[in-house]
Amino acid sequence: MCAFHRNIVTGLDTCLRKQLIATCSKDKTVRIWNYDTRKQETKVCDMGDECLAIAFHPSGFHVLVALPDKINICTILSREIKIKASPLPIKGCTEIQFSHGGHLFAVAAGTMTKEIHIYNFFTNECAK
Repeated sequence: MCAFHRNIVTGLDTCLRKQLIATCSKDKTVRIWNYDTRKQETKVCDMGDECLAIAFHPSGFHVLVALPDKINICTILSREIKIKASPLPIKGCTEIQFSHGGHLFAVAAGTMTKEIHIYNFFTNECAK
Protein backbone atom coordinates (compact mmCIF):
# COMPACT_ATOMS: atom_id res chain seq x y z
CA MET A 1 0.00 0.00 0.00
CA CYS A 2 1.29 3.48 -0.85
CA ALA A 3 1.33 6.40 1.50
CA PHE A 4 -1.11 9.19 0.83
CA HIS A 5 -0.37 12.93 0.79
CA ARG A 6 1.38 14.42 3.82
CA ASN A 7 -0.64 17.64 3.78
CA ILE A 8 -4.08 18.95 2.77
CA VAL A 9 -5.44 17.67 -0.57
CA THR A 10 -6.32 20.77 -2.60
CA GLY A 11 -7.54 19.18 -5.83
CA LEU A 12 -9.08 15.96 -7.11
CA ASP A 13 -10.34 14.98 -10.56
CA THR A 14 -11.41 11.74 -12.22
CA CYS A 15 -10.69 10.52 -15.73
CA LEU A 16 -13.68 9.93 -18.02
CA ARG A 17 -12.20 7.04 -20.00
CA LYS A 18 -10.03 5.26 -17.43
CA GLN A 19 -10.46 4.20 -13.82
CA LEU A 20 -8.06 6.88 -12.59
CA ILE A 21 -8.14 9.69 -10.04
CA ALA A 22 -5.61 12.54 -9.89
CA THR A 23 -4.93 14.32 -6.60
CA CYS A 24 -2.75 17.28 -5.71
CA SER A 25 -1.77 18.65 -2.34
CA LYS A 26 -0.11 21.43 -0.39
CA ASP A 27 2.79 18.98 0.08
CA LYS A 28 3.74 19.95 -3.54
CA THR A 29 2.97 16.54 -5.01
CA VAL A 30 0.65 15.03 -7.62
CA ARG A 31 -0.45 11.40 -7.51
CA ILE A 32 -2.45 9.25 -9.89
CA TRP A 33 -4.59 6.50 -8.36
CA ASN A 34 -6.51 3.55 -9.82
CA TYR A 35 -9.82 3.44 -7.97
CA ASP A 36 -10.58 -0.11 -9.13
CA THR A 37 -7.39 -1.66 -7.70
CA ARG A 38 -7.07 1.01 -4.95
CA LYS A 39 -3.38 1.48 -5.73
CA GLN A 40 -1.17 4.35 -6.80
CA GLU A 41 -0.47 4.12 -10.55
CA THR A 42 2.51 6.49 -10.93
CA LYS A 43 5.50 7.61 -8.93
CA VAL A 44 4.95 10.71 -6.84
CA CYS A 45 5.57 13.85 -8.92
CA ASP A 46 7.03 16.82 -7.05
CA MET A 47 5.81 20.13 -8.56
CA GLY A 48 8.20 22.32 -6.54
CA ASP A 49 5.41 24.54 -5.19
CA GLU A 50 2.00 24.19 -3.53
CA CYS A 51 -0.56 22.69 -5.88
CA LEU A 52 -3.88 24.54 -5.93
CA ALA A 53 -6.03 22.62 -8.42
CA ILE A 54 -5.84 19.74 -10.89
CA ALA A 55 -7.72 18.68 -14.04
CA PHE A 56 -7.59 15.30 -15.79
CA HIS A 57 -7.76 15.27 -19.62
CA PRO A 58 -10.61 12.97 -20.75
CA SER A 59 -8.09 10.71 -22.55
CA GLY A 60 -6.23 10.00 -19.31
CA PHE A 61 -2.86 10.96 -20.82
CA HIS A 62 -2.55 14.54 -19.49
CA VAL A 63 -3.20 16.57 -16.34
CA LEU A 64 -3.12 20.30 -15.72
CA VAL A 65 -1.80 21.37 -12.31
CA ALA A 66 -2.39 24.90 -11.04
CA LEU A 67 0.42 26.40 -8.97
CA PRO A 68 0.44 29.92 -7.42
CA ASP A 69 2.19 31.52 -10.41
CA LYS A 70 1.68 29.10 -13.34
CA ILE A 71 -0.14 26.07 -14.71
CA ASN A 72 1.96 22.99 -15.43
CA ILE A 73 0.95 20.79 -18.34
CA CYS A 74 1.89 17.21 -17.53
CA THR A 75 1.94 14.00 -19.54
CA ILE A 76 1.15 10.73 -17.81
CA LEU A 77 3.52 7.98 -18.88
CA SER A 78 3.28 4.33 -17.82
CA ARG A 79 4.66 4.84 -14.29
CA GLU A 80 5.58 8.51 -14.07
CA ILE A 81 4.32 12.04 -14.65
CA LYS A 82 6.43 14.27 -16.91
CA ILE A 83 6.11 18.07 -16.71
CA LYS A 84 6.10 19.91 -20.05
CA ALA A 85 9.00 22.36 -20.37
CA SER A 86 6.90 25.51 -20.91
CA PRO A 87 4.17 26.14 -18.30
CA LEU A 88 1.34 28.62 -18.80
CA PRO A 89 2.07 31.88 -16.91
CA ILE A 90 -1.35 32.19 -15.23
CA LYS A 91 -1.30 33.45 -11.63
CA GLY A 92 -3.82 32.72 -8.90
CA CYS A 93 -5.71 29.87 -10.55
CA THR A 94 -8.16 28.36 -8.07
CA GLU A 95 -10.13 26.05 -10.37
CA ILE A 96 -9.35 24.37 -13.66
CA GLN A 97 -11.46 22.02 -15.81
CA PHE A 98 -11.32 20.36 -19.25
CA SER A 99 -14.22 20.34 -21.69
CA HIS A 100 -15.80 16.94 -22.36
CA GLY A 101 -13.90 16.63 -25.64
CA GLY A 102 -10.60 17.72 -24.07
CA HIS A 103 -9.80 20.35 -26.71
CA LEU A 104 -10.57 23.28 -24.37
CA PHE A 105 -10.03 23.98 -20.70
CA ALA A 106 -11.40 26.66 -18.39
CA VAL A 107 -9.31 28.51 -15.82
CA ALA A 108 -10.76 30.50 -12.90
CA ALA A 109 -8.05 32.93 -11.83
CA GLY A 110 -7.45 36.32 -10.30
CA THR A 111 -6.80 37.60 -6.81
CA MET A 112 -9.27 40.46 -6.42
CA THR A 113 -11.69 39.83 -9.30
CA LYS A 114 -12.37 36.28 -10.32
CA GLU A 115 -12.13 35.80 -14.07
CA ILE A 116 -12.79 32.73 -16.18
CA HIS A 117 -10.72 32.20 -19.31
CA ILE A 118 -11.09 29.46 -21.93
CA TYR A 119 -7.89 28.05 -23.49
CA ASN A 120 -7.25 25.75 -26.44
CA PHE A 121 -5.39 22.72 -25.07
CA PHE A 122 -3.41 22.08 -28.26
CA THR A 123 -2.18 25.65 -28.87
CA ASN A 124 -2.37 26.97 -25.26
CA GLU A 125 -3.95 30.17 -26.60
CA CYS A 126 -6.83 31.96 -24.93
CA ALA A 127 -10.00 31.48 -26.99
CA LYS A 128 -11.59 34.67 -28.29
